[in-house]
Amino acid sequence: MGSRILKSKRILFNLTQEEIAKELGITVKSYNLKENGKREFTLYEAKKIIDLLKLNLKEVNDIFFNSSISK
Repeated sequence: MGSRILKSKRILFNLTQEEIAKELGITVKSYNLKENGKREFTLYEAKKIIDLLKLNLKEVNDIFFNSSISK
């Protein structure tokens, strides 16, 4: 679920995987693995993505923590 949210937000902001990878200072392959949930983002990378994609708390939780939160 988190990978779908991340991809949707990236597309909404009209950003490519290449552009985000460059912002994070990582390879496109590395970003692709992380966006698809096969590798974890570092705290630094998560912070950059939160800022770039203007993620709200629920999106951050769903993308990076994959846990449910109470309302």
